[in-house]
Amino acid sequence: MSLSWNTDTSPDPQARQRAISSLPAYLPGFPKEISHQTKAIHTLLFDQTADDKLKSQDRASRVVYNVFFGNILQHDKPLDIMTNAIPERYRLLHCVEAVSNQTLRIIEYSNFPCVQYAALSYVWRGNSPTSSFGLTAREFSVLGAEDADPIGLDVLVDACAAALACGASYLWLDRLCIMQTSKQDKQWQIREMYRMYTFAIVCIVVPSGLRFLVSFAEETQWIHRAWTLQEVVAPPSVAVLFSWTHGDGQVLSRLLGETFYGRIEVVTRGRSAMAGLGNVLASCAGGRFEFTPDSADTAVSPLIIEAALFGKVQSDSDVGESGTDNHIAFPHITALGFAIDRNLDTEEMRDFCIWQCALVRTSSRPVDMIFSIMGILGVILNPKEFLDDDRLGATVALAREILRQGRSANWLAMHITIPPCPQLSTFPTLPRTSVAGRAMYDLPSGSEQTLALADAVYPNDNGLFPALKGSMDDSGYLSLNARAVMVVTAPEALTLSDDSPYDNPVCPTQLRAMDGSKWTIVSDEVGISKNYECSASPLSGEPRSFALILGWYNYMPAGTDGDNIRAMLVTEHTNSLYHVRSYFVLSHKAIKWASTRIEQHFCVGGPE
Repeated sequence: MSLSWNTDTSPDPQARQRAISSLPAYLPGFPKEISHQTKAIHTLLFDQTADDKLKSQDRASRVVYNVFFGNILQHDKPLDIMTNAIPERYRLLHCVEAVSNQTLRIIEYSNFPCVQYAALSYVWRGNSPTSSFGLTAREFSVLGAEDADPIGLDVLVDACAAALACGASYLWLDRLCIMQTSKQDKQWQIREMYRMYTFAIVCIVVPSGLRFLVSFAEETQWIHRAWTLQEVVAPPSVAVLFSWTHGDGQVLSRLLGETFYGRIEVVTRGRSAMAGLGNVLASCAGGRFEFTPDSADTAVSPLIIEAALFGKVQSDSDVGESGTDNHIAFPHITALGFAIDRNLDTEEMRDFCIWQCALVRTSSRPVDMIFSIMGILGVILNPKEFLDDDRLGATVALAREILRQGRSANWLAMHITIPPCPQLSTFPTLPRTSVAGRAMYDLPSGSEQTLALADAVYPNDNGLFPALKGSMDDSGYLSLNARAVMVVTAPEALTLSDDSPYDNPVCPTQLRAMDGSKWTIVSDEVGISKNYECSASPLSGEPRSFALILGWYNYMPAGTDGDNIRAMLVTEHTNSLYHVRSYFVLSHKAIKWASTRIEQHFCVGGPE
């Protein structure tokens, strides 16, 4: 069944994103900061008047589940909460019923729900309890999702309370709002997922999963899961929910010489609180933060709280004095912080960071690695067209559509330290995915290791390196024009030092690729003019290889005085078809040299 959207009932998420980006200094994700701006966001849902919306919603909604918590706990089998539901419908939880009346009420809508709702982001399998602390017998499982952790009613109530505090009367939670036993509904909901998160007024992150909340000091796997990326990039505001007993107060975090201020707001006193995602990311990247309760005497020193929700600092050497990082210990945290930043200069910056974040995440189904980011990259694929393990085919389809829209190949060089994918070499090798844990990378030796970002960078056109555009065929071959120089394998007697990626920072003649191979740059006159059409390098007789200048990349937050220029090493494997072998980095001082290279046409993919 194909989907045809009526703008009266299914609003455009791209238009929503444009409208959100036009709002000044939008809310960071907790109650006192949201104030009246939720009203401004609500008006972006539809052009209808409030009365028309309410009347339309009443006609198109119905209760499909309404059970008191006490009755839920009497079941010793997974609950079948969708007996009365209809596939391909929108569903929301009623927050007031959960908080005030201890009742799980699920409402189903024929049209897109034009009500203020929050969306939940969590991990299917969360932290394992180290003790009975925080656990209660108040939990239940859902039919069709038995492989997930049970849902703790206390966590559900706290999430609903957080939603209400942010101005949302309803909550979208996939476990309870998607028919877990219906493939038809699941496929439809995957296509709707980006829309649901885009039109939520806030996303509430429960990093430890739905069974129980953890404190700031406990590391979780939330930032390593595939779907959680879209869930925090799409909404206008994101709050993190965690276990907390210190009350309301001010937060101060330090990272890379910068100071970040925020607040922690109590949700359920003595049990839980929430804070804006940006502040939580900064605190975790720095390893700790200072907390000053609202009730504290001004002469009392702030509490020093360990922050490990999204990454645990292994030793004090990772963090400088007072939590000031001397380097980026967690580039995946920094990349996510950049991806959610609404003040980016270009679309290429944001999309590059999204690709980076997605690469080091994992999911139970390989294809979900693409479905989970397609919406935030402006593409909606049909899940029915791909098998569960067809991540490669879905990647090609997503890349093709991005290029067809006239946008850039913004995934290039997102990870330059691992080998390119043999079937799709403009992408790095795709890691193995799993239902829990982190993305794993198979080493050439046969062993494995956790895949992590080597550094946190983002592309910056700098006025000299426009974003590379082109087209891609069904086999994943990318056709594009790029500035390039021919390179040949360097002789054994190469004078390039072992710790340098180039011999001259201003005008290089010798290069070391990220895979350790050494190369000599061929002059333009020899490498490009009359010899360009030859099937082999004019000097060595080996297959032709080129360094394609990809552009200028800033190190986060804004480093511009290092090896900022990146190039792609491509080698010809058949007539005029190339594959990526590795990457080069060049000094920022080589910008004039790189920007004056001759532009050529290449077709890069494969080679397998």
